[in-house]
Amino acid sequence: MSMSFIVACESGKRKIAEILLANNEVDVTYTDEKGRTALHYAAHHGYQDLVKLLLEAGAALDYEDHNGETPFYFACLQKQKQTALHLLESGARTDINDYNGNGLLHLCARTGQKEIMEALIRNGSNVDIANNDAETPLLIAAAWRNKDIVQLLLDNGADVNTTNKAGDSPLLVAVRAKNPVIATQLIEHYADLNHTNHAGESALLIACYDTNRALTNLLVDKGADVNITSKDGLSPIWYACANNQKEIVSMLLNKGIDVNFSQPVSDNTTVVNSYLEWVETANNLSLNSTFSFNHSYSNGGESLLHVAAKNGHLSMVKLLLEQGANINIQDEGGNSALHYAASAGKKDIVKYLLEQGADVTFVNSKEQKAIDYASIKGFNEIAALLLSYNSPQAKAGPAPTPAATDNNPMADKKKALLDLKELLDAGILSQDEFDAEKAKILAK
Repeated sequence: MSMSFIVACESGKRKIAEILLANNEVDVTYTDEKGRTALHYAAHHGYQDLVKLLLEAGAALDYEDHNGETPFYFACLQKQKQTALHLLESGARTDINDYNGNGLLHLCARTGQKEIMEALIRNGSNVDIANNDAETPLLIAAAWRNKDIVQLLLDNGADVNTTNKAGDSPLLVAVRAKNPVIATQLIEHYADLNHTNHAGESALLIACYDTNRALTNLLVDKGADVNITSKDGLSPIWYACANNQKEIVSMLLNKGIDVNFSQPVSDNTTVVNSYLEWVETANNLSLNSTFSFNHSYSNGGESLLHVAAKNGHLSMVKLLLEQGANINIQDEGGNSALHYAASAGKKDIVKYLLEQGADVTFVNSKEQKAIDYASIKGFNEIAALLLSYNSPQAKAGPAPTPAATDNNPMADKKKALLDLKELLDAGILSQDEFDAEKAKILAK
């Protein structure tokens, strides 16, 4: 009959439970195959009248099932507030942990049970107790966006700069959870704005990961270090630039970052040339599939303008140049933004850089010009564009106006033939293609 009694308590059938108890047909300490008593199930479903009945009949208040969980833990797990408070008032143990080391405060922090947490704290529970991953209730409350629990823990002296096994602080966790309200709470309680986790990530860098302008503005306005970098040399503005986050880049520049900010020079041109060496051999210029430069920035002297050009972000290139970036800045290997744009096949960026005065004659440490990379990859239109800015006519000054050339067809043909010859000399046109185009020009 004891199993029938457990079923009756789980189903909330108080009358049946009372009849069985009155006739001494059951043992209230009987457990099922999971090691749970009738009190476990009554607490789980919040049947407070049955809980009182079972306790009066001698049920074990703190009996642990096979997972080490007590009726009080069950009541907290299922957010049965009144039942949980009654069990606590009856003297239930509060030093209960699950297999992951989570205690009742951890559980309440995750589920947002403020009143139960208040009762637990009044009963002496440690607000900074850590689970197996070194997570305190404050870290869990921040991750689960429970702002009332965060405030309660802070008001009761929780360590605002505690860290888990990954080195994440509550502020980093709140930023990762995209919650500016909790981030503000933590900052007002003197959270370390520039704390970095074991990967070297700061709260500001994590905010940039999510293009979260609200959090980025908050952190910068509160005094976060805009120049802090991760272990891989990744800074907030570097990440924002690589991912075309124009508003964030503009804000960080306004906070004093040099628009020509570059990676430190290391005297190692081998690393710097690795990208362009890949360009020479790669058949697929899907930049994320075979060559990654979005998450590790080790290229000496590489500037924000290089990154924007390499990633194909024309609007970012425009922003940087408008902010005064040096258009001809070179990295450690002598590569300019024009080298990177040409090698990646970014015709719109090549055109814009040329229009803004980029120098096509710069050579890198391999004695290669931007046009060499365009030619290697078969970007004929880019090569022709670069060549037109390197021709004697381009160097001499602007071409005659259409009104002046309309009356001089011979001069037009001469210019067209000269341009065609330059394409032949550069290897962009074959001899047969040159001859065919030449015949068309002469036939006009």
